[in-house]
Amino acid sequence: MKPSRKDILLRAAFDMLRKCEDSGYVISPMETTVFYDGADCDGSCLADDIAAELGLDRDEEVLTP
Repeated sequence: MKPSRKDILLRAAFDMLRKCEDSGYVISPMETTVFYDGADCDGSCLADDIAAELGLDRDEEVLTP
């Protein structure tokens, strides 16, 4: 069975977070790249696709304090 777009997006986000966690340095996920959608993609690229998948405005605050 072919993975869904959502599964591919979640895998890329997970890989990015794992890459940041495994680094010996503090790395911003927004500047870290992972292979996604046929190219190297940074956190901003993933954030845009996650927002689109969830039907959110990119600048919308998702979590409330």
